[in-house]
Amino acid sequence: MSLRAAIVSQFVRPRGLLGRIAGWILATRGSNLRRNRWTVDLLAPSDGERVLEVGCGPGVALELCLAREGVRAVGVDHSALMIKHAARRNARAVKDGRLVLVEGTIDASPADALFDRMFSINVIQFVDRPSFVAQAKVLLKPGGVMATTCQPRHAKATRADALKLAAELTDLMTAAGFTGVRVEELDLEPVPAVCVIGKRGMVSPTL
Repeated sequence: MSLRAAIVSQFVRPRGLLGRIAGWILATRGSNLRRNRWTVDLLAPSDGERVLEVGCGPGVALELCLAREGVRAVGVDHSALMIKHAARRNARAVKDGRLVLVEGTIDASPADALFDRMFSINVIQFVDRPSFVAQAKVLLKPGGVMATTCQPRHAKATRADALKLAAELTDLMTAAGFTGVRVEELDLEPVPAVCVIGKRGMVSPTL
């Protein structure tokens, strides 16, 4: 395996020295920063709201959420290394009790209090999507907002791949009872990012 391929593989679950390199790229590459800021702007967390990020990586998007007055957050990531990076980046919020970081998957997310908003960025490609949407619904308050951003980066990925995944997510969220589901698109190279966003319904859909 080439060095480049080895580093790319780390983006699934960063660890060790190469994981540190992957974390640095996630935290500094211009397109990653644009994608994070765009997603948080779409999510639009506000004062008093509780936000969950699944796959928080080095904590860049969490930092953007916590910059908004009165927002509290939980970040979950299955990489212990990324949890450490996120804790370092957001040390003040952790100390003040505004941020809790958990090592694990969406299933490790605290369910003691429901979330007003939740999001993920480039996670949905690597998980069981129906299970992810179902668990998201459990974790959100009625009327809570879910935003799922992805930018396909596999070999020869195209805009059509991104839109196909967005269509699948739209169908899954609608079937699960999310309302007002829409797709937003961000022009990035080499493939645009898409964000599927919608609200958890106030009542469960009739089966």
